[in-house]
Amino acid sequence: MEQPILILCGDRRLDALCALLQNERLPALRLCDTTDADAVRAARALVLPVPAVKNGCLFGDTAKTPWRQVFALFSPRQRVFGGFAEEQLAFLRQRDIPCFSFLRNEAFTQYNARLTAQGALRLLLEHTEDDLTRQQILITGFGRVAQALASLLVSVGCRCVVAARSDSQRAAAVRRGCEAAPLTALSAVLPKADFICNTVPAPVFSPALLQRCKKGGLYLELASAPFGAQKEDCLAAGLSYIDGGSLPGRFTPLAAARAMLREVISWTDPSSAMR
Repeated sequence: MEQPILILCGDRRLDALCALLQNERLPALRLCDTTDADAVRAARALVLPVPAVKNGCLFGDTAKTPWRQVFALFSPRQRVFGGFAEEQLAFLRQRDIPCFSFLRNEAFTQYNARLTAQGALRLLLEHTEDDLTRQQILITGFGRVAQALASLLVSVGCRCVVAARSDSQRAAAVRRGCEAAPLTALSAVLPKADFICNTVPAPVFSPALLQRCKKGGLYLELASAPFGAQKEDCLAAGLSYIDGGSLPGRFTPLAAARAMLREVISWTDPSSAMR
């Protein structure tokens, strides 16, 4: 029997990826926990989640096994894919395990940002009973996700203010049709914002700063840990709080899976026409 490609833990993206691989007549096996060590060792390749690790375990692992314990099962004869942070990449490389990080692939991260922006727009629409174009939307940060979200919101007629650190980021935001302000000017911007979309993975919003926000406003967290604000601080300031983590897996899992598929096939089946 041919060694399988093991699709391990994760969310609906990896459900979809398993089906796509099987459609390509590749022996893909889906496991949603890490209790079957023999299956992990027997795989010729493993596809882990994006991000690979959350709260010390593989993202979506129902067994809650520490990620180092799972990674210790891998061998140099296997190929391992996932959304790896630097710590996980170092762990794999020290053991000579061939690894591919989706988060190091620019084409993937740009497309993932677009899918994240689409998911964010859906959340904003779900959480207002008014015309979204009548709301002022504040976006903090101006990396890939913020850029994709700003472009999408402006394209549907929304009023966006981007708060970013650098002059070049603020100039780029203005070119996209947004207003712009320094991050240091948040105290002046917040009282006018109906929605806040944070993409900065750092504590930008102190409890005192959040008190400057409109009561009844909305805070959407799109950043990774340690996040821009804490949920309890947002609620104490009279804001609704939305966790915007893993939006491609929640809203566009098939599209996200297709983006992963090409890399998996090209690295596990070099003869494939999908290279």
